[in-house]
Amino acid sequence: MHPTLVSIPIGDHEVGVHSYGLFVAVGFAVGIVRFWRAGSRRGFDGGRLLDLAFWALVAGIVGSRVAFVALNARAFLNGCIDPASVAAGGHVSGCLAAFRFWEGGLIFYGGGIAAGGVAAWFCKREGWSFWKLGDLAAPTLAIGHGIGRLGCTFAGCCFGAACRAPWGTAFPRGSVAFDELQSAGEVASDATFTMALHPTQLYEALGEFVLFGVLLLLERQQQRRAPALRPGRLLLVYLGGYASLRFVVEIFRGDAGRGYLFQWTSPGIAGALSLPGGHPLLLSVSQIVSLVVLLFVAVMAAQRRRPGPSDEAT
Repeated sequence: MHPTLVSIPIGDHEVGVHSYGLFVAVGFAVGIVRFWRAGSRRGFDGGRLLDLAFWALVAGIVGSRVAFVALNARAFLNGCIDPASVAAGGHVSGCLAAFRFWEGGLIFYGGGIAAGGVAAWFCKREGWSFWKLGDLAAPTLAIGHGIGRLGCTFAGCCFGAACRAPWGTAFPRGSVAFDELQSAGEVASDATFTMALHPTQLYEALGEFVLFGVLLLLERQQQRRAPALRPGRLLLVYLGGYASLRFVVEIFRGDAGRGYLFQWTSPGIAGALSLPGGHPLLLSVSQIVSLVVLLFVAVMAAQRRRPGPSDEAT
């Protein structure tokens, strides 16, 4: 894995092109183009969609970084007080570490909540149907997030626990996984790679790509059957699908900065999943959020089945 793809010499300094930031940018670009093209075909103002995409992007980055820093506040504070220490989730240190999001450390749920708030405000201002916009955005979110997770693979962030399966992935010195595990004393000082870890980044990326395919099929079906189907179906499928995916992937995660409500272990189940016997399977903060999202989806799905407004707004 290559946290820095290439270094560009500028004067007496070299500026690194970080894999994580590059893949996140590509994911956003692909998502925005898809969002704009699909929305323009369905009667939305393309220019206003691009405005929304920009502000949702800003809100998403800020929200996801704030959530990550909040969960790892003590480590970031220590990194500011002692610049020689390693900040949470990566190899950056010092008081500016919290702002270096391009090196890894974004929590999707934080960004999703922030971007969703911007979208709701935009819909109210423009007179758009939030549910129709949500159906438009659902496949976009899946493909963009899936590409972004590939960046996590190259950077080594969001890494998994030790893996006994043949597909375990080792991360090199300089990656987020190596630095964090070495700081925790789990990797020897003279090592060049981590032990084999579950490639949780690829698990989630693959799940997102599958979800994207499912949403495309449902999108075509919905277009053929409109207006028989009320809008909101694709958005709820995406939310439920991602929440389920994230809940499962969290079982295999090994990065320490996620936080747990409580830790439940089962050596038998962990062994069957190629995990260390003492690895906690439940209940991380992201798993709690996933359960809340699934409850929200269930409530909204039941509500949307009832007769109601036809959401005639664009």
